[in-house]
Amino acid sequence: MVIENSSTNIAYRCPACGTLTVGFVGRFALSADMVRLRCHCGKSAADIKIGNDGKVRLSVPCIFCNQNHAYTVSQNIFFGRDLFLLNCPYSNMDICFIGKMEKIEKEAERTGAELERLMADLGAEEIGDMQPQELDPSDILPDAQVYDIVRFTLRELEEEGNIDCPCHAGSGYDIRYTDGGVQIFCPHCGASHDIKAMTESQAEDFATVDRLTLK
Repeated sequence: MVIENSSTNIAYRCPACGTLTVGFVGRFALSADMVRLRCHCGKSAADIKIGNDGKVRLSVPCIFCNQNHAYTVSQNIFFGRDLFLLNCPYSNMDICFIGKMEKIEKEAERTGAELERLMADLGAEEIGDMQPQELDPSDILPDAQVYDIVRFTLRELEEEGNIDCPCHAGSGYDIRYTDGGVQIFCPHCGASHDIKAMTESQAEDFATVDRLTLK
């Protein structure tokens, strides 16, 4: 697919002050250097750069677990989508919004309401009240590179229309960890596909598939 858009918008919610931090990313500027999107409070920042492989790599602050998460996406997805969401692998909640500004604002409003409900349910008066001070070793995810490879492969398959699902949603597919590896699932109908991917080499084996069927 040819990249038609030369720029996009990106936003995240600061884990320190809760403010939605929004920035503009140009493809040519990004090709020349890393872009750092810093919250006005000075306590968090998202980094975006293009790697040697031509893919966009992001490090995004997470409002739910108060640490940065790493993601890799193709330039077609990063610059070509009206709206693309990245979520926290621990909570499965959306933390980063990429795309057209009007789409980001609408999604940020929705997730902001979800955040308010979550804080009320937890009895949290401030953002920091719901964040873990540190993660227990048993809560640490398997190799982060596994998550990165599987997620990138999923987005490529989705972009190419090579995912079969009973509800034919066509987009919005997500992943979660299981005892045996990783599960790709459709949030609309619940169909899923389990992948044995506990190591980087197993995840790379999955990256060679050209079509995926959810059941």
